[in-house]
Amino acid sequence: MTMRPGLRITTSIAVAALTASVAFTAGGPAAAAEGIPAEAVGTDTTEVVEITEPDQQLPTADAVLGEAELGADDPAEAGAAGFRAAAKRLPYLCKASVDYPHNSHTTKGTINVHFDTKCGQVAPNLNTEGSLARSRWYGWEHLSTGKGGKKNTKSLRVVAPKGCKKDTWYRYKGQARFYVSGPQGRGSAHVYNQNDKEIKCTG
Repeated sequence: MTMRPGLRITTSIAVAALTASVAFTAGGPAAAAEGIPAEAVGTDTTEVVEITEPDQQLPTADAVLGEAELGADDPAEAGAAGFRAAAKRLPYLCKASVDYPHNSHTTKGTINVHFDTKCGQVAPNLNTEGSLARSRWYGWEHLSTGKGGKKNTKSLRVVAPKGCKKDTWYRYKGQARFYVSGPQGRGSAHVYNQNDKEIKCTG
Protein backbone atom coordinates (compact mmCIF):
# COMPACT_ATOMS: atom_id res chain seq x y z
CA MET A 1 0.00 0.00 0.00
CA THR A 2 1.39 3.40 -0.96
CA MET A 3 1.31 6.18 1.60
CA ARG A 4 0.39 9.64 0.34
CA PRO A 5 1.26 12.81 2.29
CA GLY A 6 -1.37 13.51 4.91
CA LEU A 7 -2.98 10.08 4.56
CA ARG A 8 -3.66 8.00 7.66
CA ILE A 9 -3.93 4.27 6.95
CA THR A 10 -5.63 1.75 9.20
CA THR A 11 -5.55 -1.86 8.06
CA SER A 12 -9.22 -2.74 8.54
CA ILE A 13 -10.60 0.51 7.17
CA ALA A 14 -11.31 1.65 3.62
CA VAL A 15 -9.39 4.76 2.57
CA ALA A 16 -11.11 7.78 1.05
CA ALA A 17 -9.30 10.98 0.04
CA LEU A 18 -7.01 12.04 2.91
CA THR A 19 -8.86 10.21 5.66
CA ALA A 20 -9.55 6.72 6.90
CA SER A 21 -13.09 5.31 7.09
CA VAL A 22 -15.08 3.21 9.57
CA ALA A 23 -18.77 2.45 10.05
CA PHE A 24 -20.96 4.28 12.56
CA THR A 25 -23.79 2.28 14.13
CA ALA A 26 -26.26 2.79 16.92
CA GLY A 27 -24.68 1.94 20.25
CA GLY A 28 -21.26 1.29 18.65
CA PRO A 29 -17.99 2.78 19.89
CA ALA A 30 -18.32 5.81 17.67
CA ALA A 31 -21.87 6.82 18.59
CA ALA A 32 -22.17 10.26 20.14
CA ALA A 33 -22.44 10.32 23.92
CA GLU A 34 -25.24 12.84 23.75
CA GLY A 35 -28.30 12.39 21.56
CA ILE A 36 -29.01 14.63 18.61
CA PRO A 37 -31.01 17.71 19.57
CA ALA A 38 -34.72 17.00 19.16
CA GLU A 39 -35.07 19.87 16.70
CA ALA A 40 -31.72 20.11 14.94
CA VAL A 41 -32.07 23.08 12.61
CA GLY A 42 -29.26 24.31 10.37
CA THR A 43 -28.23 27.94 10.25
CA ASP A 44 -26.14 28.16 7.07
CA THR A 45 -23.43 29.86 9.11
CA THR A 46 -20.18 28.84 10.73
CA GLU A 47 -19.33 30.29 14.11
CA VAL A 48 -15.81 30.16 15.55
CA VAL A 49 -15.50 30.47 19.30
CA GLU A 50 -12.28 30.83 21.28
CA ILE A 51 -11.81 28.42 24.18
CA THR A 52 -10.43 30.10 27.31
CA GLU A 53 -9.68 27.02 29.40
CA PRO A 54 -6.03 26.26 28.44
CA ASP A 55 -5.88 23.01 30.41
CA GLN A 56 -9.16 21.50 29.17
CA GLN A 57 -8.71 17.90 28.06
CA LEU A 58 -10.20 16.43 24.88
CA PRO A 59 -11.78 13.00 25.42
CA THR A 60 -11.50 10.61 22.49
CA ALA A 61 -12.54 7.30 24.06
CA ASP A 62 -15.69 7.10 21.93
CA ALA A 63 -14.19 8.71 18.82
CA VAL A 64 -13.20 7.08 15.56
CA LEU A 65 -10.09 7.97 13.60
CA GLY A 66 -10.32 9.93 10.37
CA GLU A 67 -13.73 9.31 8.83
CA ALA A 68 -16.96 7.49 9.66
CA GLU A 69 -20.49 6.96 8.45
CA LEU A 70 -23.32 8.61 10.39
CA GLY A 71 -25.28 5.54 11.45
CA ALA A 72 -28.77 5.33 12.93
CA ASP A 73 -29.06 6.92 16.35
CA ASP A 74 -32.41 5.52 17.48
CA PRO A 75 -32.87 4.19 21.05
CA ALA A 76 -35.61 1.88 19.77
CA GLU A 77 -32.95 -0.03 17.83
CA ALA A 78 -30.72 -0.69 20.82
CA GLY A 79 -31.48 -4.44 20.97
CA ALA A 80 -29.36 -7.09 19.26
CA ALA A 81 -31.66 -7.37 16.23
CA GLY A 82 -32.04 -3.61 16.11
CA PHE A 83 -28.29 -3.18 16.25
CA ARG A 84 -27.85 -5.29 13.12
CA ALA A 85 -30.56 -3.31 11.33
CA ALA A 86 -29.07 -0.01 12.43
CA ALA A 87 -25.70 -1.06 11.08
CA LYS A 88 -27.20 -1.03 7.59
CA ARG A 89 -29.35 2.09 7.95
CA LEU A 90 -27.39 5.28 7.27
CA PRO A 91 -29.70 8.30 7.23
CA TYR A 92 -29.08 10.18 3.95
CA LEU A 93 -25.89 8.13 3.36
CA CYS A 94 -23.79 10.67 5.24
CA LYS A 95 -20.08 10.39 6.06
CA ALA A 96 -18.09 12.60 8.42
CA SER A 97 -14.35 13.28 8.25
CA VAL A 98 -11.64 15.23 10.05
CA ASP A 99 -8.40 16.02 8.20
CA TYR A 100 -4.95 16.54 9.68
CA PRO A 101 -4.49 19.91 11.43
CA HIS A 102 -2.30 22.01 9.11
CA ASN A 103 -1.02 25.49 8.35
CA SER A 104 -3.87 27.45 6.79
CA HIS A 105 -3.63 27.90 3.03
CA THR A 106 -5.51 31.21 3.20
CA THR A 107 -4.55 32.87 6.52
CA LYS A 108 -0.90 33.21 7.52
CA GLY A 109 0.10 32.35 11.06
CA THR A 110 -2.90 30.08 11.55
CA ILE A 111 -3.33 26.37 12.21
CA ASN A 112 -6.58 25.01 10.80
CA VAL A 113 -8.57 21.80 10.74
CA HIS A 114 -11.60 20.90 8.61
CA PHE A 115 -14.69 18.99 9.72
CA ASP A 116 -16.55 17.76 6.63
CA THR A 117 -19.90 16.04 6.21
CA LYS A 118 -20.78 14.60 2.79
CA CYS A 119 -24.05 12.82 2.05
CA GLY A 120 -25.30 10.73 -0.84
CA GLN A 121 -28.74 12.36 -0.58
CA VAL A 122 -29.96 15.83 0.36
CA ALA A 123 -30.26 15.92 4.15
CA PRO A 124 -32.79 18.22 5.85
CA ASN A 125 -30.41 19.09 8.69
CA LEU A 126 -26.64 18.76 9.08
CA ASN A 127 -24.86 20.07 12.18
CA THR A 128 -21.26 19.88 13.36
CA GLU A 129 -19.29 21.08 16.37
CA GLY A 130 -15.55 20.49 16.48
CA SER A 131 -12.43 21.61 18.31
CA LEU A 132 -8.70 22.10 17.79
CA ALA A 133 -6.12 21.31 20.47
CA ARG A 134 -2.33 21.13 20.75
CA SER A 135 -0.17 18.78 22.76
CA ARG A 136 1.57 20.22 25.82
CA TRP A 137 3.63 18.61 28.59
CA TYR A 138 0.48 18.33 30.75
CA GLY A 139 -1.85 17.03 28.02
CA TRP A 140 -4.00 18.45 25.24
CA GLU A 141 -4.57 22.22 25.36
CA HIS A 142 -7.98 23.10 23.92
CA LEU A 143 -7.51 26.04 21.51
CA SER A 144 -10.68 26.77 19.53
CA THR A 145 -14.09 25.50 18.49
CA GLY A 146 -15.93 25.68 15.19
CA LYS A 147 -19.62 24.95 14.84
CA GLY A 148 -22.31 25.36 12.25
CA GLY A 149 -25.20 23.82 10.38
CA LYS A 150 -27.03 23.72 7.06
CA LYS A 151 -30.49 22.77 5.88
CA ASN A 152 -31.37 20.77 2.77
CA THR A 153 -27.83 20.08 1.64
CA LYS A 154 -25.48 17.22 0.77
CA SER A 155 -22.41 18.72 2.41
CA LEU A 156 -21.21 20.85 5.29
CA ARG A 157 -17.73 22.12 6.18
CA VAL A 158 -16.90 23.60 9.57
CA VAL A 159 -13.42 24.81 10.51
CA ALA A 160 -11.64 25.48 13.81
CA PRO A 161 -8.71 27.86 13.17
CA LYS A 162 -6.25 29.18 15.74
CA GLY A 163 -3.44 31.72 15.37
CA CYS A 164 0.06 30.37 16.00
CA LYS A 165 3.45 31.91 16.71
CA LYS A 166 5.83 31.66 13.76
CA ASP A 167 8.49 28.92 14.00
CA THR A 168 6.85 27.18 16.98
CA TRP A 169 6.41 23.39 16.86
CA TYR A 170 3.44 21.44 18.25
CA ARG A 171 1.35 18.36 17.62
CA TYR A 172 -2.29 19.22 17.00
CA LYS A 173 -5.56 17.31 17.27
CA GLY A 174 -8.92 18.02 15.68
CA GLN A 175 -12.13 16.27 16.73
CA ALA A 176 -15.81 16.83 16.10
CA ARG A 177 -19.31 15.52 16.62
CA PHE A 178 -21.46 15.31 13.50
CA TYR A 179 -25.25 15.11 13.35
CA VAL A 180 -27.83 14.48 10.62
CA SER A 181 -31.61 14.47 11.02
CA GLY A 182 -34.75 14.32 8.94
CA PRO A 183 -37.69 12.03 8.06
CA GLN A 184 -35.31 9.11 7.38
CA GLY A 185 -34.09 9.28 10.96
CA ARG A 186 -31.23 10.73 12.94
CA GLY A 187 -27.56 9.82 12.92
CA SER A 188 -24.38 10.90 14.67
CA ALA A 189 -20.64 10.38 14.67
CA HIS A 190 -17.60 11.38 16.75
CA VAL A 191 -14.39 11.59 14.72
CA TYR A 192 -10.86 12.83 15.40
CA ASN A 193 -7.49 13.16 13.68
CA GLN A 194 -4.09 14.29 14.93
CA ASN A 195 -0.52 14.87 13.79
CA ASP A 196 1.82 12.01 14.62
CA LYS A 197 4.74 14.48 14.72
CA GLU A 198 5.08 18.15 15.58
CA ILE A 199 4.39 20.61 12.77
CA LYS A 200 5.92 24.05 12.38
CA CYS A 201 3.87 27.24 12.34
CA THR A 202 5.02 28.88 9.12
CA GLY A 203 3.68 32.36 9.96
